[in-house]
Amino acid sequence: MEQKTLRYHNLDFLRAFAMMMGLVMHAPLLFWQPDFAKVFGIENIAPAEEWINIIGRYINNWRMPLFFLLSGFFSILIIKRKGTSQFIRDRVIRVGLTCLVFSSLYDIADGRFDFTTHHLWFLYELIIFVFCFAFLYRVKTIKDLFDRKISTQIFLILFVWLVATVPVANILNNWWHPLAWKPSTTYFDLKLGNLVYYFSYFLIGVIFYSNQHIFTKLKDGKTVRIIGILAVLAFLLRVQSDYLIVGDAHLKDLAQMQFDPVMVICNSLLIGVNTILWCLFFIGLTSKFIASGSAILRWFVELSYPIYIIHIIPIVMMSALFYRAGFSQPIVFVLTIIAGFIVCVILYYILIKFTPLNWLINGYSKSQLKIKVGGR
Repeated sequence: MEQKTLRYHNLDFLRAFAMMMGLVMHAPLLFWQPDFAKVFGIENIAPAEEWINIIGRYINNWRMPLFFLLSGFFSILIIKRKGTSQFIRDRVIRVGLTCLVFSSLYDIADGRFDFTTHHLWFLYELIIFVFCFAFLYRVKTIKDLFDRKISTQIFLILFVWLVATVPVANILNNWWHPLAWKPSTTYFDLKLGNLVYYFSYFLIGVIFYSNQHIFTKLKDGKTVRIIGILAVLAFLLRVQSDYLIVGDAHLKDLAQMQFDPVMVICNSLLIGVNTILWCLFFIGLTSKFIASGSAILRWFVELSYPIYIIHIIPIVMMSALFYRAGFSQPIVFVLTIIAGFIVCVILYYILIKFTPLNWLINGYSKSQLKIKVGGR
């Protein structure tokens, strides 16, 4: 049995990194969604410059699949250490209840209560995956499949499947369109294609747990370089493919446009290859360079989940503030990320770390706030 003290510092960091990249993704939100700008009295805001769109495509390509892959890995880890019941209780509180509480607070803040998940949609889908996997893992045949070592041939088959999940998801979402990947917006707006896509990555994370020799192969210096080069080339091809499909159309105009299904499926396959290569690259890179924990790493990991939950309003407010001050888009982008992070850290220490909200996000045992019983 695995020692309880063993920590995967590289994967802890990688999961936190994927979370924190949400701040970068949402820094240009005003330029992508002008309705947000109007809330702050900004009319006719200029669309995002193309370099911002490319950064958005790049991060969006791998961030959430990587997060779900790591979620699958840590899910089976917790089940192995604490059992399925404890795993479900923990996730219901830290994922399900956290999603419900904070999405409701955002609903109240925007003046509507329409069960919108906002930027926490991934928590809603994750809690669904938690229950689905917990059920599947109770079936001995399926459990044995997840716990077995896989051959190189099986690994390649899984690689092909992950690539195929992108066009499969397009078909299931019944929309041969780049916006078929738009996340669910409410609790009643689940997209089957999205669920199949992200759950596939979740299950790959589960499989990785029983096949950790893959990490050893991925962290080899030559392997990291080769995967990195392939990932960069694949992304450049993906960008070119995007231009062939949408041209110079703005995001707000895409919903009304029609696209060639053949071009969309080719683009989908490129996205699938991109996603896998970047996930493997980051896993290999962190496995190579992060072998132990540190105070800074632990602080970064601690901050990542609560900051992602609360960041959206501070980020948008900072972006509006710097835009109204007359700064150019590059300056607004950079200052928004820096100032937004600082504001979120302050809010975390004031509103979460020493309050009952931390019981939800990090669990009671890790919270600084304890209830004394019987004078003890």
